[in-house]
Amino acid sequence: MQSARLVAAADEVGGTSHVMLCESCKKNEATCHVCTIVDGVSQSRDLCMECHEASSPEARELSAAQRDARCEYCGGQPCAGGTDFLAMVTGVQKLKFSCMPCLLEHNRYVQQQLQPDASGLSQRDQLALLRKLGRDADAHMQQWVSERGSR
Repeated sequence: MQSARLVAAADEVGGTSHVMLCESCKKNEATCHVCTIVDGVSQSRDLCMECHEASSPEARELSAAQRDARCEYCGGQPCAGGTDFLAMVTGVQKLKFSCMPCLLEHNRYVQQQLQPDASGLSQRDQLALLRKLGRDADAHMQQWVSERGSR
């Protein structure tokens, strides 16, 4: 199982801008910070857009999706995007993009609804709970966006 997440580089420390070079071509600025998890092993890479897109068909697909992305819930400009973790743990590969207000509300809702200790449940029951949580979170977000829009 593999997951990837892109985050644009905007690294400024103490007022001094730091430019990180692509670890593949060593020429262009690294603007794609990719974390992959394969068989439980995490690996991070800092790449320029060209090297990232050349790294795999999945990377090209993610880059193309990001260019045209809108927030899944309100249609606004997304600030975050990548593999939907709730879908991923239930075996579904799905990209998800969210604006900051929707991302914060979705995360707040999911954290509030997570059971404190589901370790006593079977894997099948845990997956069923996560699938339900994903559906419930999406329904909550539709309601939240609807109420937010009428203010």
